[in-house]
Amino acid sequence: MPIFVSKGVSSVSMRELSSALGVSTGTLYHYFPTKEILFESMVKQLVAIDAKLITELSENHSDLSDIMDFVAARESHFMNLMLLAVDVKRHLSESDELVKLVEDSFDLYRTALDRFFPADLNATSGKAFLSFFLGALFLKNKATKETGWPELFEGLENLKVLFQNKE
Repeated sequence: MPIFVSKGVSSVSMRELSSALGVSTGTLYHYFPTKEILFESMVKQLVAIDAKLITELSENHSDLSDIMDFVAARESHFMNLMLLAVDVKRHLSESDELVKLVEDSFDLYRTALDRFFPADLNATSGKAFLSFFLGALFLKNKATKETGWPELFEGLENLKVLFQNKE
């Protein structure tokens, strides 16, 4: 994944990928006829693993602090996935398969996150959490001062109180 993140999906050649993966170009072409197919396979596998881990957290009756710990431990991983999603949307928007891959990935994360919230709230809660999380990731990446996840979640709680007071 690092080469896709650093160069962008459309800029990486199969030769560069084979070198980064430590396999011959012929071997890579044998299993993945195009870099887009390799990229799609990689993203699907990563997102499926993440969704499974998030689902396991919710099935173990974990609370929001557990998902915060999960996110914090894998911050760079999620940042890389977000950068790849932006790259696809910006440079490969003509590829219906890759755009659908990004949309399906977000849906899988949202569905896994929905399990953390009470059934009567989960229709929008996973999506709201995912939106907050992506925005926070972007801000943390661009911030000059280190901001911790607990501080960001505390800020989210303050927003909740603010919006409840306006109703």
